[in-house]
Amino acid sequence: MRNRILVLLSVTLFILGISGCKNTEQTLPVSSAITLSPAPPSNSHMDAYKSVFQKKAKFFSTDARKELDISQLNHVVSSDNSVNAEISKFAVIDLDNDGTPEVVLSLTVNKNDYFGFEVFRYQDGVVYGYTLWYRSFMELKDDGTFSYSGGAADHGFGTIMFTKDGYTINEITYSESGIGTGNNETVSYFVNRESASQEDFLSAVRKQDEKPGVIWYDFTDDNIETLLSD
Repeated sequence: MRNRILVLLSVTLFILGISGCKNTEQTLPVSSAITLSPAPPSNSHMDAYKSVFQKKAKFFSTDARKELDISQLNHVVSSDNSVNAEISKFAVIDLDNDGTPEVVLSLTVNKNDYFGFEVFRYQDGVVYGYTLWYRSFMELKDDGTFSYSGGAADHGFGTIMFTKDGYTINEITYSESGIGTGNNETVSYFVNRESASQEDFLSAVRKQDEKPGVIWYDFTDDNIETLLSD
């Protein structure tokens, strides 16, 4: 009888031990994870953008890798607290053609009107911010295409795709430099991602220039309320 009691007791302790191990494993914190604050409950992505711009919610900066208030935009361009970043204008446009518009802010940094842009994108209840320098995101058109330049012989136009960690520029028509025989510089041209002549490349660039540009609005309370409402 005593042996039966000891056996039952051992089995019970073994089962409790297994259960205890499972519960501990499920509740272990993941120290490397970044916890994001969802935007306040809203009817749409536009409400989420508006909440950020009205300082009722924060956005997650993919460059600074942390949540920021809209008044902390200087953190996305520099760690120097003397840097002053201001929003001069904004545009509402579906850059990645997924049916959900992004909001593009034109930034003035230390009175430089050609510093760059901050793109806000809504996904899974969170507003993400992406910082793009001026030369990588110029002459934005109303179809979401834009020009970029990495030098006199390295430039073109394309579109942009986003993830929760960053962005990728999809080059459509572009030129790129290289080094040929005798260390001479060469320039290759591409139109719609296919090798092309310089003449065809310049023709495609002229057609791109003729496209209507995106409409920019002053970053005012009235415009935010009006343009970011369904």
